[in-house]
Amino acid sequence: MYFVVTSMAGIRNMGIWFFWIRLYKIRPKKTRPQALLFLCMILLLIVLHTSYMIYSLAPQYVMYGSQKYLVQMPSAGPASGNSTTRICDADAPEDQCTVTRSYLFLHKFWFFSTIYYFGNWAFIGAFLIGLAVSCCRGKKSVIEGEVEADDSDFSDDEYVH
Repeated sequence: MYFVVTSMAGIRNMGIWFFWIRLYKIRPKKTRPQALLFLCMILLLIVLHTSYMIYSLAPQYVMYGSQKYLVQMPSAGPASGNSTTRICDADAPEDQCTVTRSYLFLHKFWFFSTIYYFGNWAFIGAFLIGLAVSCCRGKKSVIEGEVEADDSDFSDDEYVH
């Protein structure tokens, strides 16, 4: 939810851009319907990207989830059988831990693994290009186009009661 809320706040403040071209401004009661469709599409892509990046951010959880397995500890006495639980990882016995279906889907089919790998590099490349363009471009006024010529500090509406 944090990513969605902060992304909405950023898009509301900046507007909708395509590289260095401003497409739409997001303003209360003045936003065009096309801009709202773009906003929904961008938010859907953000949620998709977040679920996509979970594989890189938490590979252990994606592989086994919250599974645990039982480990028998050797004991000194004949009757005492101590056992502890451990979180499943790559060293866990295969008969006690089952990998998730999403992990199997991503790692058993080479096609999807390749798309995932090159998709990560495409994202990094797009980020670096956007960073370079934003650093090389000059600063623009934040309120350019927001304030009209007839707006002033002393509006006629303030004097009417």
